[in-house]
Amino acid sequence: MRKQVLLISGDFSLCKRFQEAMQDDSVEVQYFPTVADALDGYIRQHYCLIIMESCLEDVGSQKLLQIMHQSMEIPILVFTDGQSSEEKIALLSLGATICVPKPVELPYFIAQSRALIRLYMGSEHSEKRYYTLSFGTELMINPTYRQVSLEGNWLNLTRKEFDLLYFLASSPGQVFTREQIYRNVWHGETDYHVDEAVKSSIKALRKKLNPASKEYIENVRGVGYRFVVR
Repeated sequence: MRKQVLLISGDFSLCKRFQEAMQDDSVEVQYFPTVADALDGYIRQHYCLIIMESCLEDVGSQKLLQIMHQSMEIPILVFTDGQSSEEKIALLSLGATICVPKPVELPYFIAQSRALIRLYMGSEHSEKRYYTLSFGTELMINPTYRQVSLEGNWLNLTRKEFDLLYFLASSPGQVFTREQIYRNVWHGETDYHVDEAVKSSIKALRKKLNPASKEYIENVRGVGYRFVVR
């Protein structure tokens, strides 16, 4: 399986040159022109390196930096174009691993990228990245630290509420019966009534997700529940 690299830039020429120089049998490069497009790809792929511009035309690059950094310690290379030292420090504080000034020297850029991939693949995080779930800029579920961020705010979930949300969100759109949910979240505990345990936990979790304008957990009448992304 090839290692995945995410490149976010409106500079089509740079993206194409980087892809042609970097991509081989072991590395695949995906590039997107906007933050919105990149987020859609980020949800579906497991990247070992993220490359982005510090000031993209569509507002939200800083928010994206925070989400990606919080999701897991993936190395993030950020292009800078005339930024001051203070601005570069701010980018590093937000989650950037390294800042590279433009115009980019392609051979040096490729070497830096490969070095960051090697560092990431040799770290403990390379195996954990698979389990982190992000849905746009609104919802992020990090099982490593058992943290949930909703619209930029951390939620205070119980152990069962976190496990329940993570289980449902791991398979968006898939319908689960109460028995399936109980078996996977309660892991065979026998001190609870299945229907009541699941219903009460779903109710409590929905209440904590209530600040969002979206309904993430949907009832499927006569069957059970599913996690939805609208």
